[in-house]
Amino acid sequence: MNHEYIQALQNRKQELSKALKCAEADLKHAPEGRIRASQNGNGFQQFYHVTNETGFSGKYMNAKSKPLVSALIQKEYDGVFLQRGRKEIELIDNLIEFLSKELAEKSEEELHKSKRKYISPYILDEKSYAESWQNESFIASTYKPEEKIYPTNKGDMVRSKSEELLADMYYDLGIPYRYECKLVLKDGRAKYPDFTLLDVKRRRVIYHEHLGVLEDDEYRAKNLIKLNDYSKSGIYFGKNLLMTFETEYCPLNIKYIRENVMEMFVL
Repeated sequence: MNHEYIQALQNRKQELSKALKCAEADLKHAPEGRIRASQNGNGFQQFYHVTNETGFSGKYMNAKSKPLVSALIQKEYDGVFLQRGRKEIELIDNLIEFLSKELAEKSEEELHKSKRKYISPYILDEKSYAESWQNESFIASTYKPEEKIYPTNKGDMVRSKSEELLADMYYDLGIPYRYECKLVLKDGRAKYPDFTLLDVKRRRVIYHEHLGVLEDDEYRAKNLIKLNDYSKSGIYFGKNLLMTFETEYCPLNIKYIRENVMEMFVL
């Protein structure tokens, strides 16, 4: 959860930094002077162009001066925006530093190593959380085990060369995964997604289905039904389901998939 806060703060900082650069550039081309506003007896707003830094009086700006009025008011806004934006970035940096170093789940680090094995943490840090998930037992598919002929770097046996590439990609990226792990849908039926992935930073499970024989009509229909079953259990593309595709004319592009996975898991 803290990672989500940090990521949101980093996104906000990035947005602010871009906006501040635009404001700084605009200020360099802003007209000289500033705007003084006042109201006449009829309640109409009047503007005066003040060029003396310490002065108060200025030249009255009529309707023909509208472009200059807009530019000077924008200049005033830019100055305020820069001041507030820089202050917000400073606060964001301080908050990110605090969240990164003072997480509650790091409390055990203040205890001597000899004492840590006796505690039951209320919140696991990312490393412990991942290790706990990976050490959990799970039920794997027993369907046609003789088809699992491709060894992975993790030590699994998978059914295709593409699945081997995908498994090794997850292993190399440090993303915990289970191959063909049993998933019980809301209607009680069991399915076995190709990969069950752990998004450690967001502490959620994501499923990955690789459709590798899309030319086959029966295979395609079977998997479309499976995807429909997933959606009825709240598992769908764009939320918690990752899908890759492959045909004879469109082979697996592991480089492209790797880039997308790295962005999705915020590595």
